[in-house]
Amino acid sequence: MKSRNNALEFSTVGSEVLSGTDAVTGKRYGALQVVNDAVLSAITSGTITDAADLLSITLPAGTVIYGEVSAVTLASGVVVAHKY
Repeated sequence: MKSRNNALEFSTVGSEVLSGTDAVTGKRYGALQVVNDAVLSAITSGTITDAADLLSITLPAGTVIYGEVSAVTLASGVVVAHKY
């Protein structure tokens, strides 16, 4: 298994602030950090088991979801999506 320093990996490729309700697709995120309470209406991930369970619930500010995310849609809130 390949070992990586996630903090370094995230910082070298940047992040995006997501605050609208348009679908964000074709991305490569390694973590979603909730800045303001958020609700996801869609998420596509190859590594988060049962990712659909995250939909339509309020994720409180401070929550960090780790895993490969290639698409996400917010219903509300603000999320910082960390690229990898």
